[in-house]
Amino acid sequence: MADMDNILDLFDIDNNDEDSSIVKNEHYYISETLKLIKETNDFPLFIYSMIKTLLQKKDLLNEAQIKEFAEILNIKPVVKEVIKYKEKVIYKERKARVYDDDY
Repeated sequence: MADMDNILDLFDIDNNDEDSSIVKNEHYYISETLKLIKETNDFPLFIYSMIKTLLQKKDLLNEAQIKEFAEILNIKPVVKEVIKYKEKVIYKERKARVYDDDY
């Protein structure tokens, strides 16, 4: 937890929510994210870091949301071509039959 406090100190973020009059819904978080992107001046490394940090919590998402991210990021499933050879038995060596019949 001390690491998180150090990170918050570096970014000058307070843990206290002093302005509780703001309704924190989907639109609030979208605007905060857009504000962060604007502050980074569209620098790819910062945006990559933000997305990577957010996706570390992907276990909180359901399958539909994860599939939506995969479509946005154009992630295709890896298809491996496997060739299997089955050896066809042409001649099977058989034991000779021994007849022990007494006639």
